[in-house]
Amino acid sequence: MTSMENGYNQFCPIAKASEVLAQRWTPLILRELMADIRTFNDLHRGVPLISRAVLVARLRELELHGIIERRARKDAAGHEYWLTPAGEAFRPVVSELGHWGLVHARDTLRPDDLDPTLLLWGFRKRAIRDVLPDRRIVARFEFSGVPANKSKFRILWLILERSGVDVCVKDPGHPVDVVFRGKIADFVSVYLGHALWRDMVGKALSIEGDRSLMHSLPGWIRLDKVVGQDFPVVRPAA
Repeated sequence: MTSMENGYNQFCPIAKASEVLAQRWTPLILRELMADIRTFNDLHRGVPLISRAVLVARLRELELHGIIERRARKDAAGHEYWLTPAGEAFRPVVSELGHWGLVHARDTLRPDDLDPTLLLWGFRKRAIRDVLPDRRIVARFEFSGVPANKSKFRILWLILERSGVDVCVKDPGHPVDVVFRGKIADFVSVYLGHALWRDMVGKALSIEGDRSLMHSLPGWIRLDKVVGQDFPVVRPAA
């Protein structure tokens, strides 16, 4: 149960819901779970600034509240975290938070918010795997204008396969099919729908490599679509 220090001591349903949702980091954890991110390590990759100890604590709280449940993994040791019906019921709430942020928090973005690893993790979650060709595709991203405290992530790789999509912070050693270049701020603007890929490519942003992939790859990671318009901020329940 929520402790006296963390609770509002009110029977108001908004207060009771806030005791679950308004905890620091919890909306971001739910965001990841709603994108079908289920393992502890992947949840931590999606919310990298949370300490592992706090992530453990938040997951335990969500389990205690009946928002998530742990299930044994079918194909490996350990367990996964799945939303319960009560957790799924938060999906439209988290979606509306995202819509509010897209519309009203646009001018509050700071240079330190521009995290290349989080951007590529977003591309990973948005990737449409069932349209990928039956081979590995490697995209290299070269960002300029990266905050000084994230400069070691100026170059990243996105590995796309039908079986899964992953982000690499070190050269994976595979041949590169496509290279993206541009300012991190401009990529984030396209990701958030504040700018359109078609207006930016060939100007502020560049892509080079395999000609067919140069045309197809942006669509596979929805760079050519606008979040909140062409696809939802939060994926609908399966």
